[in-house]
Amino acid sequence: MDGRTHLTRRRLLLGAAAIPALAAANRATRSIAGVVDSTVRAIRPPADGTSATRCARCGARDHAMLDSRCPAAKRVI
Repeated sequence: MDGRTHLTRRRLLLGAAAIPALAAANRATRSIAGVVDSTVRAIRPPADGTSATRCARCGARDHAMLDSRCPAAKRVI
């Protein structure tokens, strides 16, 4: 034997039978991904403002993230 795999009738039939199984698995995976995606969209809270209207560090509406008034901003001691 020189390490090559010989094509036999059994291997050919197993390969042919695997194609519909792989197609069904692909369909099932896409279906599950669709359900997960819609569930995530349903439970995610709606957006409340933009980065221009809210501080990304603390969530306050009276200043932006780079503003020195942010209580979550790093301070030099």
